Amino acid sequence: MSDKQEIVVAYHPKILRNMLEICEEMGVGPYTVKRWQKQGAPIVVEGDHSRTRYSAEVASLMAWRLAKTCAERA
Repeated sequence: MSDKQEIVVAYHPKILRNMLEICEEMGVGPYTVKRWQKQGAPIVVEGDHSRTRYSAEVASLMAWRLAKTCAERA
């Protein structure tokens, strides 16, 4: 018999559904979120002007932010 145990890891994506949720999760303001999106952050923008909607997935956005920070320090 084997003493090994099987470990199962499940990932459930956390979706941020609007600008406020993105700002609160990332600890930044709307200006920064808009700037990140223009710089290529994985932030979805739908609509235009007063009907603009933002959404993002936390792990993807955090990974992008970490990579950007590391590149800036290199």
